[in-house]
Amino acid sequence: MKLKAVVCLVAGLAAGGAVRAAVVPAASGSFAHVSAAVAIAAPGDTVLIPAGTNSWTSILSFSGITLQGSGVGQTVIVDETPPVGNGSPLLQLNANVNNVTRLTGIELRHGVTNALPFHNYIGAIQVYGQTPKWRIDHCQFSYLTAKPIRVGDGSYGLIDHCNFLMNGMPNAIEIFDTGYGDYSWARPEDFGSTNAVFIEDNTIYAADNFTAVDVSNGGRVVVRHNTFSGAFFNTHGTETSQRFRSARQVEVYQNSFTYGGGQQYNNFYTGCDLRGGSAVVFSNSFTGYWSVASINYYRATDNDSGFTPFYGATGVSGWDSNSPTLFSGSATVTSNALVVPGANWAVNQWYGCSVYNSSKQLCGIIRSNNTDTAFFQTSRHAWLQINFVPGDAYTVHRVYPMIDQPGMGQSDLLAGDNPSPVYLNFKREPMYFWGNQQSLMYQAPTAVSPVVGSSYPNVQAGRDYFNNTVRPNYQPFQYPHPLTFMTNAVAITNTVGGGTTTNSTPTNTVVVPQLQPPTNLFIRPL
Repeated sequence: MKLKAVVCLVAGLAAGGAVRAAVVPAASGSFAHVSAAVAIAAPGDTVLIPAGTNSWTSILSFSGITLQGSGVGQTVIVDETPPVGNGSPLLQLNANVNNVTRLTGIELRHGVTNALPFHNYIGAIQVYGQTPKWRIDHCQFSYLTAKPIRVGDGSYGLIDHCNFLMNGMPNAIEIFDTGYGDYSWARPEDFGSTNAVFIEDNTIYAADNFTAVDVSNGGRVVVRHNTFSGAFFNTHGTETSQRFRSARQVEVYQNSFTYGGGQQYNNFYTGCDLRGGSAVVFSNSFTGYWSVASINYYRATDNDSGFTPFYGATGVSGWDSNSPTLFSGSATVTSNALVVPGANWAVNQWYGCSVYNSSKQLCGIIRSNNTDTAFFQTSRHAWLQINFVPGDAYTVHRVYPMIDQPGMGQSDLLAGDNPSPVYLNFKREPMYFWGNQQSLMYQAPTAVSPVVGSSYPNVQAGRDYFNNTVRPNYQPFQYPHPLTFMTNAVAITNTVGGGTTTNSTPTNTVVVPQLQPPTNLFIRPL
């Protein structure tokens, strides 16, 4: 028998006003009972999962409904999906263009068979669907073997008021855009818009340092009002591996980052590791980090076959903007530097130029030179560090910009799984940093001037990034996100400090002045 308790939900549909929807109570939190309730729920309904701890071994997909537990510590799902291969998801949220898809009030915990050191790289929750109408909120992820949330398919929505307790996994939230990221790169920047995954008002804790949020494949993300402990923010570049593009644009503001639990002399290398695209990073506090942001670009130093099809910035790669050959020759000295006896160069004449050793298929970028010796930026891996023995052929070019490098924005559209190298005519979109606070852990937290920089000569201050400079014409998107006002009328009980509190039932209409209704959020074209 199909049992539904009818209540009013604020749906904010285009027609305006509240609509009638239903609550479908699951008989228990078991996979069988919850999946049965999901199967009979209509779009806009809420499936209510009662308190209890249950182990799941299979994936549950849902779309256009709310999946609501009784609260963290009350409704607990233990991840016992098979620990094989790269793992498998526990939940798949398929965003729906007509109804908000929501997960709330649930705690996910690691299992017994599905436990560390196994790593699930697929993600415990996968999010798909090219609409901004989804929300994951008021959940907790307790030491999973999986990345808790993995967002793909260019799906833009909201993750808020969640707790991430991490130990041994590389990141808490992973963001991809559509496909390889090509469509995102071919679109203009839209800072301050809804065209991003919003991550706000969360707490992310790590037992050891790890990436709290990781963005690649043209990803667009807004990270604001979060508390990070023992974690940092990261974007991948076009060196990510295979065909995937760099992150496209990120906004990181009004977050608190701390590392090392206040231990003396315990500082992590950076709060934000940025490796491509454009960014605004402002009004954050960083305690226990050597820098606010480190801006990197690994293709400048690594002609790595793992970067297929982009490889390194050799000066002869069609993916980059290359000058004509500036000079060439054969090495006469065994060295990790390029030594040209009698060259009589001006000091730092070749700063920022790229050198390709075609005999060894290694590339490097020059950090400095004296009259006859050019010195290179260090590679990530010793086996990729450019070096020479007598007879090695080399060429020197000036390469700028390099594909998807930091400070680059909209490009031509790239297509296909294995495209031929072509320069994509990038527009310049520098990164901007302002209003950040930084303290190093010495004997006590010690305030310092915010450090933002790059050791890569192709990434230059005043051109590709600006520190202590507000981005012109930038306006952050409204806070809190409009989806936080998409509340339902289901009362849930949470246990707090040994007592019991019951959430009040919201009224069936909500007026939110000057906030954009979620149904009118812009859905970007492909």
